[in-house]
Amino acid sequence: MTDARVLQLLETYGAWPMAWPEEEREAAEAHLAAHPERFADALAEARLLDAAFEAEPMPEPDPSLAARILADAPQPRTARDSLGARLSRILMPNGQRWPAGAALASLGMGLFAGYTASASSVPATYETEAEAVVYAALGYDQYDTYLEEAPLDE
Repeated sequence: MTDARVLQLLETYGAWPMAWPEEEREAAEAHLAAHPERFADALAEARLLDAAFEAEPMPEPDPSLAARILADAPQPRTARDSLGARLSRILMPNGQRWPAGAALASLGMGLFAGYTASASSVPATYETEAEAVVYAALGYDQYDTYLEEAPLDE
């Protein structure tokens, strides 16, 4: 802790150490106690300024401030919200479009289209629909093609 920093703390935060930044408080108090003659004038000036601030009454806030804060505060939900209104609030907060809503919709449509396409194009040669999906994912459109190209286990 330096003399300049103690003086800066006195000028900025006043003479009361509890108003000083917590991480510097202990070191500043120790430095102040070790060299009281260096800071006597600055400490007296800070105490006078603190007393002047304490003597002055605290101004009342503007009544319209409370009204503005309450107007901007979130409103409680009503019990009559429909499912569509709740979904709209989730997908479009504050009335603005939300990219996650579009992503969710496209994901749902893709899953539905993929499921219906794979279910309707299952050849009769496959034993189960799951086999057809696995072979299609591996790039084979026929089970026989897979058997021809697959390496043989020895």
